Amino acid sequence: MATEALFELDLTDGPALTLHERASGHVAERYPWDSLEPSRYPAALLERARYSWTLRALNEFGSATVMGQLVQVLGEARVPLDLWSLAARFPAEEIHHVELCARVAMRLGGGTRLSYSPGAFAVAFDPSLTFLQRASELIVRVCCVGETLSFALLSGCLRATSHPLTRAVLTTLVQEEALHGRLGYLYLDWLAPDLDAAEKDRLGRVAREALDAQAPLWEKLRSTTKDGITSEGFLLEHVTELGWMESRDYVTVSQETAETQVRTPLSRHGIHVP
Repeated sequence: MATEALFELDLTDGPALTLHERASGHVAERYPWDSLEPSRYPAALLERARYSWTLRALNEFGSATVMGQLVQVLGEARVPLDLWSLAARFPAEEIHHVELCARVAMRLGGGTRLSYSPGAFAVAFDPSLTFLQRASELIVRVCCVGETLSFALLSGCLRATSHPLTRAVLTTLVQEEALHGRLGYLYLDWLAPDLDAAEKDRLGRVAREALDAQAPLWEKLRSTTKDGITSEGFLLEHVTELGWMESRDYVTVSQETAETQVRTPLSRHGIHVP
């Protein structure tokens, strides 16, 4: 049984912190943290926002972990150096996103208590797969599906918000994640011509599994909006300021992205999602 851990983040107070701040662009000074005033929002919405941004930080934490695995697997598969080099940037970018999301939660009053399984993020492979097959599976699962959907949803949230802080943070996330999904198709541009029918079928099933895992995240949303008020009684203006889209937009963006940016381009590479 997997051991549960409390999701907590920390920084040192020594030379490593100085180097980290220099590398990440001095996050504490670069973003307009003081522009977000928690007292502007009702307590119930504020609590949801704290949970949401804490969960975003945890999700980015998981992405950083699996991106580290991707770099390892691509190296073991001896992929072309340019593809490997692009992937090597991703773990640091995801760690940057962890810090940004966590800082938003702290600005809203503090992160909420979340538990997780530290070993649950890494993908477990069938031991019979070759290194190249493992690389292809991770590329399809993480880049072609997961990161492509994530980028589309973050872009939607960015379009929806006008608040200086959430707009600045989401802009960084969108800009830095733009290449994460694209790498999947750059990889397939290189490899797909050499994939046999059985491997293409397998990767289609991998994509299907990844899409199925994402679907519950948007299908359970039921909130509606009328005259600028959500069905929970919150001002839509407040909702978007805190970094969300309308609930219906999550469904629309996710479904359209799955069709036009996942299934269609995979099909062009001979990988058909069942």
